[in-house]
Amino acid sequence: MKTALLIGCGGTRGENIIKGCQQANFKVINVGSSESKLENVENFIIDWKTFHIPQLHKLCKQINQNIDFIFFNQNSSALSKENFTDTIKTFDLWNLTANWSKSYWLSCQFPFTIIKTLEERNKLDKNATIGWMLSSYIDKNVKGVDVYADYSGYKFTNYLVMKNFNTKYQCFGINPQFGSSNYIDLIYKICSDQIKCNGDVF
Repeated sequence: MKTALLIGCGGTRGENIIKGCQQANFKVINVGSSESKLENVENFIIDWKTFHIPQLHKLCKQINQNIDFIFFNQNSSALSKENFTDTIKTFDLWNLTANWSKSYWLSCQFPFTIIKTLEERNKLDKNATIGWMLSSYIDKNVKGVDVYADYSGYKFTNYLVMKNFNTKYQCFGINPQFGSSNYIDLIYKICSDQIKCNGDVF
């Protein structure tokens, strides 16, 4: 049985990612702050506030299966429009900057690091498929792209990371439609090799 490693799919929005993997007969491992309530899911609960490289390595040591499919569904953001216009006191500025660094780690560096760690431990199949939940904000011309400057930047970075990993693995992104999170069929078809990924955004 193949294994899917899903990041941030414990909530309601992530359930359809899990269901798509399970329909393709994948064993599912969910990593995140929320435990999936669906049956036959192995959950690793982490605290995003304290999660960093040592915890990531510990997590990877606990994963004993070879991974055939990874999907990144976690989100993080620290900045808002007001941060650019309001005066910020020194301590608050330091705290904001620390949170900004943390959200960049979780959104962009963490996916890169866990992929490379699994590679080093020989736990990532050479034919693995890897996906990212992206955003329409990867397009600089979309209305509202500047409202959450760091979030939009992270999603574009995720897009570029996805395209670079696509030279080694089968990679894809999803541009979610607001009001709809039904990706069961798409994930099922990707996991069952009915759709071959080549850096595509669905």
